[in-house]
Amino acid sequence: MRQSKPLEPGPSVPNTEVKVSKDMTGCTSKVSFQTQRFDSASKLEFTCIEDSGIALSEGANIRFVDNGTPIFNGFLFTAQRTETGEVTYTAYDQLYYLKAKASYAFTNMTLEQIITQIATDFGLQCGTLDPTGYVFPCLIKDNTECLGIIFDALSQVIVQTGTIFVFYDDFGKLTLKKIDKMLVPQMLGNNSLVTGYTYKRDISSDTYNRVKLVRPNKETGRADVFLHDDTDSQKQWGLLQYYDKVDENLNDAQIDALCQSYLKYYNRVMQNITINSMGLTGLRAGNIVPVRIRQIETLSMNRLLVAEKVTHTYEGNAHTMSVEVKNFDQLGGASWI
Repeated sequence: MRQSKPLEPGPSVPNTEVKVSKDMTGCTSKVSFQTQRFDSASKLEFTCIEDSGIALSEGANIRFVDNGTPIFNGFLFTAQRTETGEVTYTAYDQLYYLKAKASYAFTNMTLEQIITQIATDFGLQCGTLDPTGYVFPCLIKDNTECLGIIFDALSQVIVQTGTIFVFYDDFGKLTLKKIDKMLVPQMLGNNSLVTGYTYKRDISSDTYNRVKLVRPNKETGRADVFLHDDTDSQKQWGLLQYYDKVDENLNDAQIDALCQSYLKYYNRVMQNITINSMGLTGLRAGNIVPVRIRQIETLSMNRLLVAEKVTHTYEGNAHTMSVEVKNFDQLGGASWI
């Protein structure tokens, strides 16, 4: 494959490859790779200096490899050029195509079967889909983004089973993986890669001490209401209500169990930390990361945290990353000493 003209001055990104119909490694000055655990496709941005025009066409297959490790396999969506000839390309993986809206009615199907059905309908490639052990009695979605359908179902699976699964594109294959298979043994912490951090405690988002679920009732013309409260935390924080409509085909026991599960899951103080560190090849959102930072009481001992968002930056000879993680009580049987 023909190699583009190298960028001058300054070195290209070290030990990495950006490949499309031609090898762009020599002219690439900066690469940013971002993953999120929920609701988003992974994104690759890379910047080149080009002699004229924009070299790559929309829809081009983009592959990124770091030190021989396959990192990203997706498609070009955006190209932006400045007057200096600097072109920034943005590519997304297969999950981007799941932003399309559709209507589905799934009956007695598992999450892995739901993913397979949607992927088949949209011509996407599936890889390994770990069994979740949970069957949806009925899941109806009307005019909803397919990505939202899958991640909403994934959230229900996590609540119902107490086990975390991660859905992502693994170098061109839609993948559903139990989180105990995603443990990264490398410690992040004092004297171990970390260059800085921001720690946050928060009850303003994703914290609820009342769960209210309503079920449409065609016979009465009114909604059946199911409530679960934690009065102790309500006295301390005030009333924070989670509200949602549930399928009319669910029975009282199923909805009551769902209420209890949601309250157990959401009735807690969220603890988040954003860690800036040296880059760790292959780390992505959904990985379990051992963290120890002695200045933070809850992290003064080794803790396993789930990476929610990871951004890798390659520029010159440097590889750095920003990792957003949070505390999680149940990690699918994962352990680390």
